[in-house]
Amino acid sequence: MLACSGAARADDARAGSVEWSDGHRLAGAISLTPGRSLHLFTGTGQVAVSLDEVKEIHFTSEKEEVWEGFYFPNAGQATRVKTGEIYPICYLQTEITLADGRVVVGYLFTTALYVETDDTTKKVVLAAKLTGAYGQKLADLVYPALVSFDAGAASGGSSQIDLTQAGFVLLHPPVILAQPDLAQPPMEQAPGKPIWTVPVADPGKIIFAVGAADGIHVTWPGTEADPAVRQTVKGALKVMQDFYDTRTLLGCFAGGDGSDIYSLVMMKRMGKSVEADGSPSNPNIIAWSLIMLRWKYDPEQKKVTLLNRVGLATGHAENSSPLPAVFKEPELLKDISGKK
Repeated sequence: MLACSGAARADDARAGSVEWSDGHRLAGAISLTPGRSLHLFTGTGQVAVSLDEVKEIHFTSEKEEVWEGFYFPNAGQATRVKTGEIYPICYLQTEITLADGRVVVGYLFTTALYVETDDTTKKVVLAAKLTGAYGQKLADLVYPALVSFDAGAASGGSSQIDLTQAGFVLLHPPVILAQPDLAQPPMEQAPGKPIWTVPVADPGKIIFAVGAADGIHVTWPGTEADPAVRQTVKGALKVMQDFYDTRTLLGCFAGGDGSDIYSLVMMKRMGKSVEADGSPSNPNIIAWSLIMLRWKYDPEQKKVTLLNRVGLATGHAENSSPLPAVFKEPELLKDISGKK
C-alpha cells in the first residue's frame, strides 16, 4: 500500500472503508482512477461494474498453495532446478453486492483503489492472486478482505432496455456498454421477455448493439463528430496493427466533455491467416468483427489515442457474400429508461 501525498480528491469519491485480512482498517473517501470501472471474470463472461453502484466488495480465499522456487541453469533449455526455497500463493474470489441487492461473483482484474484521508491518499491494490516472497507462509499474506461504503453512498439506480416494441426479430441478447470506458455491466433479463436491466444509473451513458434477422442494430446519437475529428480517427485506423487488415469507419460521436470520441468500425481480415491448429484458413472465407472504439482526442495536436476497444459482433462470410447490415439508430435510445 503506497502513500501519495498531495493528491486531489476525485469527483466521484465516496465515503467508506477498507478492511484487511489481518483486521486493520482504513476509512476515507474511496475512488478509482477516473473513467475506470471494476472488471470481473464471471461464470458467464466478463462484466464491469461502476463504483457508484457498489454497496460492498468482499474477498475470500478460494485456494491456497505453497510453491517451491526453481531456475533454468542452461539458457534455452527446459530443464529446471529447484532452489529449495518456498513461497505462498493465494487465489481470491470477489463478491460485489450492488446497491439494489444483486450480487456479482467472479475474479477481479487487478484494480487500484485510492483512499483519501485527512492526511494523505493511499493506493490500495485489489487482485485475484497474491504471491508471497521466499520464506513467507500463507499466514503472512495480507490482503484487502472487505471494501464497504457508508449508507446512502451508492446511487442505487439502474437502467432498463425494453425491446418489446423494437420492430425487429432478435437473434441474440444485446451487448450493453456504459460510457465513458465502454464497460460491460452485468445484465439481468426479465423472464421470457426482451427486457434487460443493468446497474447503470444514467441511461444516457448506455450504448447497446443487438443482432437481428435483418442485421446489427446499434444505438446512436443524432449528431456525428466534427469532420476533422472523423478524419483523424480514419488516419489512426489505417496504422492500427491487429489481426484485421481492413477497417471501415461507420460513424463517430463525441461524449463527455467532447474529448472522448466513440467510433463504430467494421473490421475485416482479407489476407491469409491460420487456424488454431496451425493449418491455413480457407482463403475464400472472410473473418469480420464489428467493434466500438473509444479515443481521447487532443484538438491542439489533432491526434487521437486509443483507450478502449469492445467487440459488438463477430462472424465469417464467404468472399462473395455481403457482411451483415449495420444500422445506426437514434430511435433505439427511447427504449432505454432509468429506474430508481
